[in-house]
Amino acid sequence: MKVKFRLISVLLALSLSAYIPFRVLANPQVSGDTVSSALWWQVSVYNQVQQIKEHQYEGCVWGDSISSALGDSLGEKNFNFAIGGMSSVSLLEQLKLVVPQGFTCKKSILAIGTNDAMYGISDEQFVSNLKQAIAIMRSLETKQIILIPAFYSTLAASYNPKFAGTIARVDEINVLIDRVASDENIPVESRGIQALFKDKALNADLTIDGVHLNAKGLDIYRKVLLDILNSPLTARSNIPPLRSGG
Repeated sequence: MKVKFRLISVLLALSLSAYIPFRVLANPQVSGDTVSSALWWQVSVYNQVQQIKEHQYEGCVWGDSISSALGDSLGEKNFNFAIGGMSSVSLLEQLKLVVPQGFTCKKSILAIGTNDAMYGISDEQFVSNLKQAIAIMRSLETKQIILIPAFYSTLAASYNPKFAGTIARVDEINVLIDRVASDENIPVESRGIQALFKDKALNADLTIDGVHLNAKGLDIYRKVLLDILNSPLTARSNIPPLRSGG
C-alpha cells in the first residue's frame, strides 16, 4: 500500500511538472540560491500564476518563509507572493513568471535579504537584484514600495551556516537595503519589527527554531504588515530608511 501511494505521488508530481511552462528555470542559480530549480518551487509559482491573472490588488507581499508563513491572512484584497527559501536571486525568477499575468498592485512590501545573508550572495549582486526587483514592481502600476529589513536569527542559530546568516552579515545586508532605499527614494519599515528582536538577535520566545517565527511572533509581524497595507499611500512616502536590530 505504501509503495502504491509513493508511486501515485511521483506520478502526480511528474504530471504537474509537464504542465509547468517555465521549467527552463531548472538550471542551478548562482550564489547558492537554487530554489527556482526545485519542483516544489515551480509548482508554488505555477499556482500563483493561476490565481493572479488580471487581478487588481491593493497590496502585494514578496519575500521568503518568514512572510510566507502568514499565508492568506492579510486579507482578500492583498496577495502574499512569499515562498520559503527565497532570496533576491529567486525573487527575480519569480517576477519573470508572474509579471506577464496582467495583475497590478497598488502597494508592494518587499521583505527579502534574510536568505541572501545565508546563501553568500555578494553585495554587488544583492544591490543589483534589489534594484531590478523594484523596477519590475513599479511596472505593475505600484504606487508605493516598502522595504522590510533582513531578519536576524537567534544568536545560536546564527552560528550554523546551513541554517542562517551570521549577525554580522545580516547587518551588512541591511546597510545595503538602506542604501538602495535611499537611491530609489522608498521607505524602509524598521520600527514595527523591532518587537521581534533583542540586541540584534531574534527573541527566543518568538521563534520555533531560532529562525522562523512561532504563533506569537507571526501575530506581531502580521500586525506590522497590515499596518503598512492599510495605511494611506502617502502616509509612508517620506519615511527615511532605518536599520533594523537593537
